[in-house]
Amino acid sequence: MTRLTVLLLSVLIAAAPLSAANAQDRGNRGDRGGDRNGQEFQREPRRISEAEAQGIAQSRARGARFVGSLGLRGNSYVFRFERDGQIIDISVDSRG
Repeated sequence: MTRLTVLLLSVLIAAAPLSAANAQDRGNRGDRGGDRNGQEFQREPRRISEAEAQGIAQSRARGARFVGSLGLRGNSYVFRFERDGQIIDISVDSRG
């Protein structure tokens, strides 16, 4: 092989991954870019389940006894705990 051929091959090999990366960067990225019509859309924020929220509340309660759930109030789950005769209400945002 001549020096020119080797140089040309090395340039082509080096440029191939860059052009592939650029092609990926230009295109549709699933749900990030927009819908089929090219219009952007907004997703509803993910809501966590009451069980997930209760786990978060129990970790915040630090050993207090779980008394019950007051359910979803606005955008927050509210849980009731008791420690040393004190009632503690802990709210967890349902939007994660």
